Amino acid sequence: MGFGPGGAWTDANPHNNAVEVVVVKQAMIAALVIGAVFLGACGGRQPAQQPAPPPAAEQPATPAPSSGGRTVQVKMSEFKYEAQPRGVPAGAVTFEIENAGTVEHDFIIQGVDKGTEQLRPGQKATLTVDLKPGTYTVVCNVAGHKEAGMTMELVVK
Repeated sequence: MGFGPGGAWTDANPHNNAVEVVVVKQAMIAALVIGAVFLGACGGRQPAQQPAPPPAAEQPATPAPSSGGRTVQVKMSEFKYEAQPRGVPAGAVTFEIENAGTVEHDFIIQGVDKGTEQLRPGQKATLTVDLKPGTYTVVCNVAGHKEAGMTMELVVK
């Protein structure tokens, strides 16, 4: 107790202020450390960089389209298929598939259990399947992609 700086009366003990400053600094440091741990554990995770596709000479060979069949161009990206056309006649159908996305995708025709391996971004594949009339669902079996809506309906007449 006494007169403090500037001549004002104060009840504060000058030695207590130094202790309070140290305690506040320690509390702030602890809060920052805890916050950094939670931020690191709960988010901010970037998807892993995907390796560049191999040169064309290193890509696996794919069978040539069968004669007399129908060809469907398919582009895969996050999280959709774009196909032209979506309706095809029954019989041999060749799918020319390209991963135009930034992560791996595959192309699986449910009901006939035919499809591609996972394709890296920029990679292409050809798949020829003998299809009977009906409606087929195409899905991406990469974890979480089907659940994110990466499906397509294919009508065979």
